[in-house]
Amino acid sequence: MGGCRARDQTRSFKPNCMKYSISYQLPDADFWGRYTQLWQNSLHRSPFQAPHILQYYAGRNPNNLAVFQCEQGGELFGAALFKCQKGVYTFLSDLKTDANFFILHRSCTPDMTKCFFEALLEHAGKDNWALMLNHKPAWAAYMDVLEEVVDASPLYSMNLDYSVCPIAEAETPETLFKEVSASRNTRYKLNKFVKQENGSLEVLTDDSDMDQWVKEFCDAHVARWAPTPTPSAYRNPERRAFLKDCLKAWYADGVLVRFALRTEKGRIGLMVGLLDSETLIYHTPTFHPDYAHCSPGRVLIYYITQWMAENGLRRLDFGDGNEPYKYYVASKDQVLKRIFISGKTNLKFILKTQLIKKVRENQGIFHLYQNKLKPALRNLRGRVAAMFSYIFCFNWVHAILFDEQILVLSTLA
Repeated sequence: MGGCRARDQTRSFKPNCMKYSISYQLPDADFWGRYTQLWQNSLHRSPFQAPHILQYYAGRNPNNLAVFQCEQGGELFGAALFKCQKGVYTFLSDLKTDANFFILHRSCTPDMTKCFFEALLEHAGKDNWALMLNHKPAWAAYMDVLEEVVDASPLYSMNLDYSVCPIAEAETPETLFKEVSASRNTRYKLNKFVKQENGSLEVLTDDSDMDQWVKEFCDAHVARWAPTPTPSAYRNPERRAFLKDCLKAWYADGVLVRFALRTEKGRIGLMVGLLDSETLIYHTPTFHPDYAHCSPGRVLIYYITQWMAENGLRRLDFGDGNEPYKYYVASKDQVLKRIFISGKTNLKFILKTQLIKKVRENQGIFHLYQNKLKPALRNLRGRVAAMFSYIFCFNWVHAILFDEQILVLSTLA
């Protein structure tokens, strides 16, 4: 069965005059310089695979990295960074993402792209990797080639439609704003926010007031989710620090825009926006529940699309998930895939993928897990040890299906 490799192991091979290599070491400054050039000239300049954010993630996970790359004449033409946890390799960007792209140079031909994926799977097979490619955008330009290579590989594979990214788009930025502002309900909520709360929009494209902005975001998020079965992770100071560090990295990558609804009492609706060509990604929103009466989400989307019209952006991507509020505006779903790859003797991993497929195909079981069992687990943390048997059984299923660490009794304290 596959496992995580030692940090000092590096392998390389040269099919079709391109040099392909895999390294299990923390990348050096030279790599990041070449990766930055690759990202800037890539087919998909996704903010989730931007250089500073990946460098930050790599620094947090120095002992379980795998860096796959192809180059010619010292120039990178493709790269992918993975992390290994419990013997399964996933994208490093899974730490905080909506979509995971392979970063390939825009000059790559279909043959070069095919060689890249063939070399990746050849290495995965030789080192007996179990590979789980999460949040794979079906709309990526290379997806047909990737799926062709996966299907032709002697390795075990499973390819699932797993989630969606709802989007709102129009021919022009002005048209998109016109469509959003045409809603009578949205205009009513906007007037309520402006007149009753003396509210306004704040847009920050620099790194000013970062500490306070993150604090207000996290405080609002905690308040918003406190009365629900899924309380906010931002109760944890480490998660707050992680968010702030991510925002700083995205700012360094030049892709961050922070939006906030402001009143005399402070920021009451906040959203982390990420730039990707003509697209703004609506990545991490929240609002304070005390202001639910003026629908901060609707008002924020109105202001955001107005800002987009002023800045030449015609597509609003609502990120991973089909939450109902997104469809006030979104009219199209972009499919996110999950692709599993391993050797055919990795029976534990193969069984796990088959269970995931069965659960995804049975909506009743899936909704039971999402809406009942998962919230129940969160609530049961901190309860008496008498409940341990229930938690242990649930977490066993949870770990098999979703690759999360099994809780032990000490976590109940």
